[in-house]
Amino acid sequence: MKATESNTSILKSVQNGLRLLRLFSKEKPVWGITDMATTLQLNKSTVSRLVADLVAEGYVQKTKNKYKLGLSLLCLSGVITSNLEMHREAKDPLQELVNKVAETAHLSILEGSAITYLHKVECKHPVRLLSHIGKQNPAFCTSSGKVLLAYHSKETIQSVIKSGLPKMGPNSQTDPQALLKELHTIRETGYSICIEELHEDVVSIAAPIRDYTGEVISAVSVVGPLQRITREKIPFFVQEIVHTAAIISTKLGYSSTLMPMKGGDYE
Repeated sequence: MKATESNTSILKSVQNGLRLLRLFSKEKPVWGITDMATTLQLNKSTVSRLVADLVAEGYVQKTKNKYKLGLSLLCLSGVITSNLEMHREAKDPLQELVNKVAETAHLSILEGSAITYLHKVECKHPVRLLSHIGKQNPAFCTSSGKVLLAYHSKETIQSVIKSGLPKMGPNSQTDPQALLKELHTIRETGYSICIEELHEDVVSIAAPIRDYTGEVISAVSVVGPLQRITREKIPFFVQEIVHTAAIISTKLGYSSTLMPMKGGDYE
């Protein structure tokens, strides 16, 4: 089979697998192979193979001679629900932050070795960084990424380092040991400052957001040009960003009486 034919076959299997999962509903939570094949207009052998793969991955569960949705989907729904809750609770605090500092604010999470923007509130004069909801940027040279890495495990940090620390902006960190030292400082201070690390003439400042368990799950950051976020103004920005992160954390159920999650022992 040629490569293009193989890719087409794999794509078709994925599409059919998704169609199969969409059959399950509150009205009909349990299905048999024959019913699925008839409804989807697929061969029983094809459906049996798809179901077997989904059972192996935990997305479908066998009950006697029929099937229902598995717990793996519950895990995925938990991720979506968590992110939706963060977006909802962060919306007003981020807008208030932008009103105070007059720069663009973001809500970000860590995915692999990159950060992903979940929410963005622009100021009246935003810097054209091509950032948008869903966009990813490297974690090692962004303030949000460094804040999130600082509270993550040794394995996560080492994975980012092994994936490479290429030169990005004029001041981007390319030395692994220097990055580890900086992450330790961030964990102690509770905020991160990046000056010209991802983009020239751009400053970003971030602070961690915690959930009800005390775990750092996301970060709030402000991004703006050097001429507006001057070194003299940085303490003011840090204060407002840390305060906003604390407000969002409280909305997510975090209490300062909880023991904060420590970062990995990565030194």
